[in-house]
Amino acid sequence: MEVEYTLCQIQSGQVSLAAKTHRQSQGDPRLVVHGTSQGVRWELVNLVDGDPETIVGAPRQDHVDFYFLLDVLRRDRGQLPQPAARPDYGLRLAPANPAGMERPGGRRVRLVALAWRYQVESVEVFVAQAPSFHATGSEPFLHLDIESTPSTMYGQELLEVHFGIQADFEIVGQFTGTQSSAVIEMTPETYATIFEEIRFL
Repeated sequence: MEVEYTLCQIQSGQVSLAAKTHRQSQGDPRLVVHGTSQGVRWELVNLVDGDPETIVGAPRQDHVDFYFLLDVLRRDRGQLPQPAARPDYGLRLAPANPAGMERPGGRRVRLVALAWRYQVESVEVFVAQAPSFHATGSEPFLHLDIESTPSTMYGQELLEVHFGIQADFEIVGQFTGTQSSAVIEMTPETYATIFEEIRFL
């Protein structure tokens, strides 16, 4: 599926490491969803590695975020595999409000609509280019909301669907592969519930 923008940012000491790509900068970020014997796996691929930066001022917040233009997600959601379980609306947790700055000095997030958040099973980030790293997140939550894009990038504000992963990340070693990615695992019931959310956007 065609993702508009992906950012995976992990802070290690005084250095912020990132893998990111944006379709408006000739990137081609994609989301691949498929079932496994344990559950459902979301994989963000075609990430372009960002440059490490020294932390100045407030620490960065570790996160994995990916955005779909709402019209594109509505067009492409038929590519999502059908759930193997029934939705369980008891899995929906109260949303967190992301209003505020993306980061110190960054643009202000203009929230359009809150949706829900969900506990997911695991999240891992694999960055191939130097400084390569493999990070895992404990107690991960997936947040879903609708925001607006910067008007400067598109000539007008467009609606976008934001998926954000919050977790306690830890760098567990170097990554020796050649393709950067972020992998999110969830139960079939969680996937089925999120699938229904997307179906009615």
